[in-house]
Amino acid sequence: MRKIKLPRNRKGDELMPYVLSKDGRHEVVAPVSSVRIGETNRNAVKSRHCVDYPRWIALFVGRSEAECKKWLDKYKTQVLKLCIPYEVS
Repeated sequence: MRKIKLPRNRKGDELMPYVLSKDGRHEVVAPVSSVRIGETNRNAVKSRHCVDYPRWIALFVGRSEAECKKWLDKYKTQVLKLCIPYEVS
């Protein structure tokens, strides 16, 4: 299997999507690419006027932690594709 390049924090650890449960609210949060969700212009990143950055967002809100884990297992490949930073070649 090919290694996917994920965003990293300041310590160099990979930022991975996970299930957050707090105050009776269960959600799947992930560090998605700002370019891939349309927040930053792709052409501006290509011309190096802007940078792509990871943005923590809630992708799914469920009724239980088990439901969120099941959703994350089902859509893990699509979520990881959103987490890949946009690169200029």
